[in-house]
Amino acid sequence: MFQSRIPEPIPDHLADTGPIQTIRPQRPAAWRSVIGMLSLFGAVALTLGTAFLLLMPAPALESVVPTGNSDPMVVPLPTQTESIEVAPTPAPFVESAPANGDASFILASASSLSSEGMTTLLSEPITVRQTTFGFEIPRTDYSAFTIIPDRPRSEVIQYEVQNGDTMFRIAERFGLKPESIAWANDRGIIGGLRPGRQINILPVDGVLHNVLTESTIQNIADRFLVDPFAIIDSEYNDLFGSTPGTLLPAGSKVVIPGGQAEQIVWNPVVERVGGDANGAGGQISFSPGDPGSCGLVNNPGGGGGWVRPLSSYTWTQGFSGVHTGVDLAAAEGTPVIAANGGTVIFAGWNSYGYGYAIVLAHGPYTTIYGHLSATNVRCGQTVSAGQSIGAVGSTGVSSGNHLHFEIRYNDIPQNPTSVMAL
Repeated sequence: MFQSRIPEPIPDHLADTGPIQTIRPQRPAAWRSVIGMLSLFGAVALTLGTAFLLLMPAPALESVVPTGNSDPMVVPLPTQTESIEVAPTPAPFVESAPANGDASFILASASSLSSEGMTTLLSEPITVRQTTFGFEIPRTDYSAFTIIPDRPRSEVIQYEVQNGDTMFRIAERFGLKPESIAWANDRGIIGGLRPGRQINILPVDGVLHNVLTESTIQNIADRFLVDPFAIIDSEYNDLFGSTPGTLLPAGSKVVIPGGQAEQIVWNPVVERVGGDANGAGGQISFSPGDPGSCGLVNNPGGGGGWVRPLSSYTWTQGFSGVHTGVDLAAAEGTPVIAANGGTVIFAGWNSYGYGYAIVLAHGPYTTIYGHLSATNVRCGQTVSAGQSIGAVGSTGVSSGNHLHFEIRYNDIPQNPTSVMAL
């Protein structure tokens, strides 16, 4: 009789081949148990303390009121069942409110004071503390001056003529043409610009017209060569809504932007003191106030015959009602010679467009040499005909190297070709 055998398991060679050991649990050390218990008790105590604080009623609020000394005064706020009266104290000084604008600070402070304290507090001035953020530039120069911005004017102004002023200087100062200065005033200022005189200054180039008899805007526009709407639409006239046929009453003043009046001949002022009926003798001054003016100079009289002011030249422009001399072109530096014997009454810069100029007095005659590049004579010097006095240039109002030459008799411009051969 056979007995069945349980087959032996096939060994797994990948299994752990180590011996089987019995592991017995070990007791932890006693000190670790103590630490664990203490941690547990601490957590319980913290939880109870937190719960106690949450269940406690909120404490009364206090307000800190600044006082005059360094220690603030602590004032508890009253509750609904309690009123506290604070004895009057020296007037507190409030420097500033809280930076965040918190109104509770002000209300808390106010509610803790008595009526007397409140009155005293409100009677004191409040000092505002200023705080500088970033950086600031200190100003150490407190000179009194006004910076006038460069902006257009909107009205006619009055200007008082100063010593040394000329029409050209005033025009340059206000950014206008010299003609606009003349056309805005009595034409007498052209030869009589005196210090202290009040003159009109337009805001733009043009004409200031005084309406003598009732006229339409169209008639005025035609006279001064502009479109009538240039007058109507101008901000200087207050004529908006008018038409070219609108009548302007006598006595009106109208600014005509861009208007053109009569042609003006710019002749510098000549002053004579003493002398005979023919203009000889006495003293003479040309363009007083200009840098080159010699002031009043003795005028003993002229010399002999006339000579050409240049030995060689090219004729470029003749004499006319608006050009009171002749233009003789020559290379820069060409010697300029005296056309007759006489006395130097002007030598230097001239503001009437001549640039560097020389003027000689010859009794009733005067000769003018303009646009020079150099002057070789001085004020009051006596020169003879043919003597070198300067050099050709293109200074002043000039478009190229040339000599502007004038001859005047008793200060009235003459055509040089009628006096001498050119």
